Amino acid sequence: MKEQRTCPQCGRMYSAPETQCAVDGSALYGPKAEARVGQTIGNYELLSIIGVGGMGVVYKGQHAILEKPVAVKVLNERFAQREGGIDQFLREAKAATRTRHPNIVDVTDFGTAPDGSVYFVMEFLEGVSLEDILARDGAIELFNAVNIVRQIGHALAAAHQEGIIHRDLKPENIFLINREGRRRVVRRQTDGSFSVEKESAFDFVKLLDFGVAKYTLDDVGPSYTTRAGMIFGTPQYMSPEQARGEPVDARSDVYALGVLFYEMITGAVPFDGDNALDILNGHVSGIPVPPSQKNPNVHVDQGTDRTILKCLEKDPANRLQSMEALVEGLLECFTDQVFLRDAHMMPGALEAGIVPPPVTGGAQMQPVSGKLKPRVAAGRSKSITDELGELFSKSSTPNNLEQALESALATENAPPKERREVRPLSSEQTKTSSAPEPRSRKATNKGIGVFKGPEEKSKTKPFGSGDR
Repeated sequence: MKEQRTCPQCGRMYSAPETQCAVDGSALYGPKAEARVGQTIGNYELLSIIGVGGMGVVYKGQHAILEKPVAVKVLNERFAQREGGIDQFLREAKAATRTRHPNIVDVTDFGTAPDGSVYFVMEFLEGVSLEDILARDGAIELFNAVNIVRQIGHALAAAHQEGIIHRDLKPENIFLINREGRRRVVRRQTDGSFSVEKESAFDFVKLLDFGVAKYTLDDVGPSYTTRAGMIFGTPQYMSPEQARGEPVDARSDVYALGVLFYEMITGAVPFDGDNALDILNGHVSGIPVPPSQKNPNVHVDQGTDRTILKCLEKDPANRLQSMEALVEGLLECFTDQVFLRDAHMMPGALEAGIVPPPVTGGAQMQPVSGKLKPRVAAGRSKSITDELGELFSKSSTPNNLEQALESALATENAPPKERREVRPLSSEQTKTSSAPEPRSRKATNKGIGVFKGPEEKSKTKPFGSGDR
């Protein structure tokens, strides 16, 4: 009798040698993986299967004593038997712990199960993958897409500083947690007026799966995944140099994030095909259709076109050279709404009386004709977090700490104002624009992971100081 395999998403049963669900594309798990449910490995009880990948099976679990929910990834036997397989699995855990960024999933423990299987433990996330959002909605509104891309960019910038190149960016590796909003948003209405209101919620990003990452620092050491001529990743999101099996650096992730950004706002990847070879050839020699021309139902501004196409340059030397540069380029990507802190970027907003919050240490920046520039505090070279750390280290009394907090965060955490309507000073000072058309395209490549259903919303509150 053939081995029965199960889809972790829909529960459908298949017979070997099937490896993927025909309905949602999820990887299937067999009886060995299912047999672990109910067992305890280390200090963790395995409760259910929530995802399957090429390297292992992800279980929902809980600490046996603390009863804290966790996600436990167990290396599958087939991958463990490969040369360097166990080392590569543990390197995935090391990549997350080494970077320690709020937008990268946190790995808290690792060990060996009674049957000899290797596992590591991650924070348990309640939310939905970007893949499922794209499959449900077809595309994402530009304002929200920029917010997601910015967080991914910050996470990857932190990884790159640690010598880690992700190499497998794709929607299923981007997890979104719905959180309560705290910032103020400027919206341009169809009649040319502006409103300022508090955002109701936003998607907090968690970057997953460093399973095929490349490590460039000597203290990490080489692995079989970095050998020249080997191709790793998902064809739709691979850079030209990655598709050719050539060495890659941080600019390969810039290309992949450009592809992801393209898909998020248009509902389609720039290069697709009936087989992997066709897709890879597109990355190597094809000319991408500008996002503004890809989907007639979607309005894309020129700034967004420029930023994405700069990411998709074939020659790495012609791309945006770092994640920091990509994040800065996002300042030019907007249509009818921006955060209040960036109100100077929206034509007509300042003239209509919209005033961005003051920046500590510098005067307000006026709109710059030609090239848009961010509003930066004069003389500020450190983040608020770094400055607070220095203030705390120098303070010895509670009063000093309170004064330091009050001084540094007075403007950053000012309570949001009620929604208000602001009319332009004159009709000549304001240009009208239409809201983006609804998206209708559907994405492919069903994702896996810690899943709570695309229609549900997490009730987790915002935490930390991750830049969104």
